Amino acid sequence: MNAIDWLRTLHTKQLLGIKNDCYEGFFHRGGYVIYNNGYFPQGSGIKITYEELKQVLSERPHVPNGAETKRIRQKAAKQKVRSYQSSKF
Repeated sequence: MNAIDWLRTLHTKQLLGIKNDCYEGFFHRGGYVIYNNGYFPQGSGIKITYEELKQVLSERPHVPNGAETKRIRQKAAKQKVRSYQSSKF
């Protein structure tokens, strides 16, 4: 199994975790990291390049950050009609 196929099996949150954990390794160790999360035998892993990780992340839908999530939640709350706010009065 190559790196892209393996990365596609992971959840978006796991991909973002790899990106955050290995960010410095991508740029200071030759452009790749050997990632082992326990699925591979001890002393081995899968070679992941930053370009492969970015490609797989680009195939996923956008994950809103904290500020975006807050705005979405507030907008939904404003549009919600509650029973005590009925316009029948």
